[in-house]
Amino acid sequence: MHSTSFVYFYSAWVHFHDHFTDNKRLLGEFAELVASRPERVPLVEYERLLEVGLELSGDPLIGFELGKAIQLHDYGALGYLVETSKDLQQAITSLLHYDAIVADIGLAVFTSDSDNAKLTWQPKTPLGKQAILRNMTAWVSAARQLLRSTLSPNQLHLSFSVCDQELQRLQTWFGCSVLQNCPENALWFPLDFLTMPVATVDSLMHEHIEQALAKSVSAFCDNHDLKTRVANLLAAKHSLAGVNQASIAKALNMSVRSMQRKLQIQHTSFRVLLDEERKLRFEQLIGNTRLLDIVDALGFTEQSALNKVCMKWYGKSPSKLK
Repeated sequence: MHSTSFVYFYSAWVHFHDHFTDNKRLLGEFAELVASRPERVPLVEYERLLEVGLELSGDPLIGFELGKAIQLHDYGALGYLVETSKDLQQAITSLLHYDAIVADIGLAVFTSDSDNAKLTWQPKTPLGKQAILRNMTAWVSAARQLLRSTLSPNQLHLSFSVCDQELQRLQTWFGCSVLQNCPENALWFPLDFLTMPVATVDSLMHEHIEQALAKSVSAFCDNHDLKTRVANLLAAKHSLAGVNQASIAKALNMSVRSMQRKLQIQHTSFRVLLDEERKLRFEQLIGNTRLLDIVDALGFTEQSALNKVCMKWYGKSPSKLK
């Protein structure tokens, strides 16, 4: 079940509570959830909160406003990890690697060429545009806070459409052109942004926080059966490169043989679960991602391996599926 951290959910709830006086519905519908402060909030509750915020505000870009208002501490421990990064590249790597702890609702992929870098974010399940707007806007808002700069991306791609007035609001704040009805949600920015230093770098603290977050990824899966735990660990990886049975078994604090045996009892295997995760990512990336980048993202070392699994999944080569 897809979910967000309570902190991420609560930051949106607080924003609505503080900005809208007519908030009886906000207080009533979410009172029990806010009072209990669960570690995770189901995606359906997060989406419902955004819908209530949309109705209270009457603002068709309320997700955009939420993204602008994001603070690094709204990401919990991940926010502190990002704050202590050396430069923007390390900060993005941290966000990609541990994004599922904050919100296990989408797949983020980083690619680059000789001049530009691209961050793509695709929902794991159909999402309303407010959740997408908050996520895409928060990427830029967080980067500006880290670098203490008003830097702007080269281009923003959105998978839905907005009216002319809304488009103007987005382009003014992002400082770039915004393309609508694209096959993916993506931010393009100059490659040299990656070497810009973070103002609050602290390498020792960064190392300690990352160790704690690595444990959190494992704990994130601990309340599920082994099949779900392995699937969640695979989903939490920003790239499947280098992922194997040994690394996943180690993250679960068990031997490879023990993991194999327990998965077999559940009528599955590591290979099957990895194959399912690869297929999911392939379907999210094939629309507008270079095949070489897909090969890397899926953890293959050669194009021929991708060709082989595509023939198994669809009876076609990847080039014919683009």
